[in-house]
Amino acid sequence: MGGKSGPSNNQMVQFEMQQAQEAKDKENKRQARLDQGKGVIDDLFGNRNFGDDFYDKYRNAELDYTMPQLTEQFTEAKRGAENDLARAGLLRSGAAGWVQGKLTNQMGVNEAGIRAKADTDTSELRKSIAAQQQQAYNQLYQTEDPTVAANTASSSVANAQLTQPNVGALDAMFKPIAIGLGSAIAPVVGQYETNRALNSSSGRGQGSLTTSS
Repeated sequence: MGGKSGPSNNQMVQFEMQQAQEAKDKENKRQARLDQGKGVIDDLFGNRNFGDDFYDKYRNAELDYTMPQLTEQFTEAKRGAENDLARAGLLRSGAAGWVQGKLTNQMGVNEAGIRAKADTDTSELRKSIAAQQQQAYNQLYQTEDPTVAANTASSSVANAQLTQPNVGALDAMFKPIAIGLGSAIAPVVGQYETNRALNSSSGRGQGSLTTSS
């Protein structure tokens, strides 16, 4: 009966408590690394680099490129319409006002479309940067190394800050009205005269145009 006795219950309890404490300490250190890395990522992708000023600058850069083109096209379309109307002897007519009104209306529609596109492009940039931030989180949780994650995030941020709008020359925004107006002046005036006749026959004086001699 002389065999060695196993560890006492007290020793087993102490051993289990030690293991539990070591596991807790290990988890606390892991969480501290994750918190550190997340803090760095949040700072890099936060307002310091990607606040409203950053997105406003991006949006304005797109508008600063496209709006002058639209204004130039409008000016050319207006000049072309005036020249065609002058050749037809209608420069000071009600038809001329009708044509210019159509151009002005198209200008408003085109400007609204350009501004909406700038808003959409800026929104897409926000989504892209948010996706890059999420990728940095994912790398952090996979490696549990805040230094690696921070370095990758810094590189992503540096590249994102260089992003410029993808813009080019505008298409012909006033083509339906400005292009070929010389050959189309008769139908344009005809449409104007038809509208005037309809207004007159309806007995409504409001909104009708008169052609001056």
